[in-house]
Amino acid sequence: MKRFSRFASGLASRRGNLSIPESTRAANLSEGEGWVENNASNRWDQLAADLATNATTLGRIRLALQKPVLDNNLDFSQGAKMLLPHLSPARSLTFWFGAESQLALHEGRTRDALPALLSVIQLPRLMAEDHVLISELVRIAIAGIARADTWEALHADGWTDGDLARVQQALASQSFADAMVRALQSEVVHCSSSFDCFRKSNKETVALLDSMQLFQLADEADWPLWEEALKKIPSGEALLDFLKKQVYCRLWRFAWLDQCERRYLENSYHLLEIARTATTNKSFLALEPTIDRLREGWTSRNFYDRLRNPAPDVFSSLPTVISKAMRAETERSLVICAAALKRYTLRHGSPPASLDALVPEFLSSVPIDYMDGKPIKYRLDGGGSFVLYSVGADGKDDGGNLALLPDKANRHNLWDRKDWVWPAPAKPDEIRAYRREL
Repeated sequence: MKRFSRFASGLASRRGNLSIPESTRAANLSEGEGWVENNASNRWDQLAADLATNATTLGRIRLALQKPVLDNNLDFSQGAKMLLPHLSPARSLTFWFGAESQLALHEGRTRDALPALLSVIQLPRLMAEDHVLISELVRIAIAGIARADTWEALHADGWTDGDLARVQQALASQSFADAMVRALQSEVVHCSSSFDCFRKSNKETVALLDSMQLFQLADEADWPLWEEALKKIPSGEALLDFLKKQVYCRLWRFAWLDQCERRYLENSYHLLEIARTATTNKSFLALEPTIDRLREGWTSRNFYDRLRNPAPDVFSSLPTVISKAMRAETERSLVICAAALKRYTLRHGSPPASLDALVPEFLSSVPIDYMDGKPIKYRLDGGGSFVLYSVGADGKDDGGNLALLPDKANRHNLWDRKDWVWPAPAKPDEIRAYRREL
């Protein structure tokens, strides 16, 4: 890109997900003369200038996304040293294509927004062949931004049934649960390559352990008194660093490296089986007790265990990747339903009485809520509106209840609520109040 637009990135960080805290609604940011980012006012004409500057590059990228296979040629033999330079640019592209779509909607050029919208939906394909956990997490983050862009677009007028069918098809071609299983399979290969690198030299091991932040051997309260004493004497920090990297690290490679690798592989296989089961059943709820027990077993370690396996937070955080993938699948199901509902309303003049009415004209089957393994929930509401929702993180159907879960406080995170409800557009007075607050 010739210029990275602070306007494009600012718009991307503010759009779509802007829920009005106390309601089921979200602000449509394609309306108005501009938006506020970091207490600064930005204007659409500034965004238009940035997009014009980069129009040629964006066009080439859009064409590249049409290729059937996109391979980033990752070198798994490098283990933890494997370079992933494509991840940051891929995420940045969501800001550009999303902003391009938003500008077209703002200017009333609804159908002109379609190419950019399809591009942002398809961006996760850039990393679909990586089969690496970090790539999957970036794919899921991009899909979340694309979901917000699609929400914005679906509330615009001017779409044809064919346009919305293309949006729906682009969404249906995505995969996150299956892709996470493949990534966890590759994690075994990635892990073995990393441990092969540990065996080569102490210097390389020190660099890898530092980069992977695996020198967190214990909580501060567990450290022996001699470490606190070392920190208080001149050059004590340097001496402590020497003991960790030149004494402990060599001891770990000689005595515990093989044990650590075996433990990591066993846990990786266990997690892989959980992911496979969740994907097969299309349900995360039934597996939560198993994941909780697995996480507890990884974190309940004495000081000797921490010395042998210097990675206290790695295993305990890994189960969250399964949750993220299942949530991404659930959000994808909701967006597919919303697009099909828009198509039905265009053709028949009002929303259907149930999601079953969408089959087979607009859907081959009702999409699944990956939190409980059952179809996405829906009901007609007053005034021709509807409530479309998932049972949410707790797996309980509360009828589209937007109240916060007992241990949650973030009203802008829809997963912190009892049910994940597809937002309706905010009312004009709600938008005005929100803009005054900004």
